[in-house]
Order: sequence, then C-alpha cells, then structure tokens
Amino acid sequence: MISGGVWEQTGETVALLVHHGRERVCVAEMPSPQPLSFKRGVGHSESVIQGASGRAILAFVKDAASYLDGKVPPNQQPAYLEGLARIREAGYAISRDELIKGAVAMAVPFRAAGGKVMGSLVVYGPSARLDDARVQQIVALLLDASRELSAKAGATTD
Repeated sequence: MISGGVWEQTGETVALLVHHGRERVCVAEMPSPQPLSFKRGVGHSESVIQGASGRAILAFVKDAASYLDGKVPPNQQPAYLEGLARIREAGYAISRDELIKGAVAMAVPFRAAGGKVMGSLVVYGPSARLDDARVQQIVALLLDASRELSAKAGATTD
C-alpha cells in the first residue's frame, strides 16, 4: 500500500511503481484532490529510463547501461549514467516537464529483503505549486516513507 501520510501532507498525486523488465508499472495511485493535477493510473507503464520514477529505479540496478542500448544515443550515454550516479548518491530523482509539460515528479526507490530495489514511490503535480522549496519538503517526506515501506518489505538498514 502506498503512503497515505505523504498524500495527506502533500495534496499531490502519490503512486507506487514496480520494476518489471525494462519498464516500471504503476500498481497503486492516490490522485490529488486538487483541480489542477496529474495522474497516470494503475496499470500505466513506461520505459524505466524515462522520468523520475524510472530513474529512481534504474540508478540502483546492476548494469544500468544495458537498459540504454537502442534508447539513448551512444554519445549521450556517459552523461545519462553520470546522472544516475548523482541520483544514487542523493537517494532520489526529480524531473520537470519531462513526460508531461508543466509536471514535476519526485521519486525515491523502495527495497525488499537483500536491499534489492523493487520500484519507486513518486509524488507528482503541477509546477505552479511545486517550487524548489516545496520539492525539497516532499523529497524529505518521500525518503522517510521509502524507509518505512522498505522495512515493511523486509529490507534492513545499513
């Protein structure tokens, strides 16, 4: 189940996505009650190389470079992989206007036993409400929710 606390505290759409092959699939979503909002819907899937929710997963998989073949031009792959390293270091990913113009997404990975990243927890909403300060507040909420979700899934903290 996705975190109702994050939804209540942000008022934005909250979704849980799982890594499935070369894609991530939305398995749960709590849409924002706001009139101006974004939602993708349960069952929506997209390439794991796109968007904050995809990169929050891909940054932690083994051999992330293999996912880029045929999707990212070879001359752009080093920069893409450097971006994944920054996400891995920070523990979260952010995208703006990437998949939907005017949308901001913040995503964190969640883990299962053994520390394997199983998917991502994401909040998305309109840039009109999500300035940099609000984005950082939401990222902090997501990081806490990810630790809680991961613990429930059997992950242990180091």
